[in-house]
Amino acid sequence: MDRFVRGLLVLFLGLSTATCGGAEDEDLSPEVEATVFELGSSASQALMGLLVTQLTTAMQEGGAVRAVDFCSTSALELTAGVTQERGFDMKRTSMKYRNPANAPDEDETEALRYYESALAETGVLPGPWVQKAGRDEYRFYRPLTIAPPCLNCHGSPGEIDPAVQAILDERYPEDLATGYAPGDFRGVVRVSVPADRVDTPGD
Repeated sequence: MDRFVRGLLVLFLGLSTATCGGAEDEDLSPEVEATVFELGSSASQALMGLLVTQLTTAMQEGGAVRAVDFCSTSALELTAGVTQERGFDMKRTSMKYRNPANAPDEDETEALRYYESALAETGVLPGPWVQKAGRDEYRFYRPLTIAPPCLNCHGSPGEIDPAVQAILDERYPEDLATGYAPGDFRGVVRVSVPADRVDTPGD
C-alpha cells in the first residue's frame, strides 16, 4: 500500500514545487501571473492532497473496486467542498474524460491542447500554466500524469480487473479514460481565480 500511496503522490503532487512553465500570455503582467500562480498552486494542492488521502483510504478498504466507487460517488463532492472553502471554482478535466461532468470547456481544451502539443514536440511536459479567460477570470492549470497504481482503473481495457471493468462499463458507458501507460499525460486541475481577487487599479 505504501507503493500505491507513493504513486498517487507522484500523480497528484509531483509538480507542486514546479515554477510556472506554460506558454506566455501577452495579456498577463508578471505580477498578475505570479499572484494567480500562487493562489492556484495552493488551492490545487489542497484539493489533490485531500483526494489522495480519501482515495488511499478507499483502496485500503476495498481495493480498486472501492476506489472506482469513491471516484464515481465522492470525488466531485469533495471538489465542490474545497471550491467552497477556498473561494475558487476547481475542476479536474481531460480530453479523455470518464465522467461527462469533467468534460473540458473551450478554455480548458486550449490548455489541454497546449500540454499535448508541447509534450509531442519536446518530449517534456510543461509545468503549471496561467491563462486569461475572458475579462473577469484567470485560470491556473496543474498538469497530471499517470502513476502505476492508476492503471488499476485507467490501463488497457484487457488488463483491468473484470470486476472493475464491469463497474466502469455500467457507470460510464462512453468512458474515454483508459489505455494509459505510466507517465502519460492524464489531464489538468483547473483553478478559476476571479479577476477582482487579482487585479490592481490600472490593470
